[in-house]
Amino acid sequence: MLENLLSNIPLTFPTGGIDIAFYAVAFVILAMAVCTVAVKNVLKSAVFLIFTFVGTAILYMLLQAEFIALAQVMVYVGGVVIFVVFTILLTSHLGEDNFSVNIPRTFAAGALSVAFVMVMVKSLFPAKELATMPSAAPEGYAGLKAIALRLLDYGPSGYIIPFEIVSVLLLATLISAVTVARKEKEEKK
Repeated sequence: MLENLLSNIPLTFPTGGIDIAFYAVAFVILAMAVCTVAVKNVLKSAVFLIFTFVGTAILYMLLQAEFIALAQVMVYVGGVVIFVVFTILLTSHLGEDNFSVNIPRTFAAGALSVAFVMVMVKSLFPAKELATMPSAAPEGYAGLKAIALRLLDYGPSGYIIPFEIVSVLLLATLISAVTVARKEKEEKK
């Protein structure tokens, strides 16, 4: 009986382009999340958090949820983390010291350049997986006009309440960042 169960499980690792991209992005997200928690400097932790949120947005892009990916970048990277970084830099003296990097800058610049060129070359060639992948949403569901109408709708399919909750979240983040930055400043005295 156990042999029958094991024989039905596929033992091959997915090797499609989308699968490899998912695992690569997931690995980067996990590494950046560990670095976010592991570093002792709050500013460096916020920078690693930015990379974690951008990786999550890339996962949304792989799932063909472009609007959610854009909202992820705008709300979390553009709002929450940037508020935290600006508040830390304005209320403490972290910005006065040089932002030291342990990795040699030429190595980091070279690695980023090679990755950028690889993405650009890959984007020149059409991906068969993306062209043949069926859309999960009905036609026009993720269009800009449909999203704009749902964003300001009070009905059950509307997003006005989450839209307002995001604004309160950003305000709470700003207040929390000021509190954390002031607490660190008082501890140094």
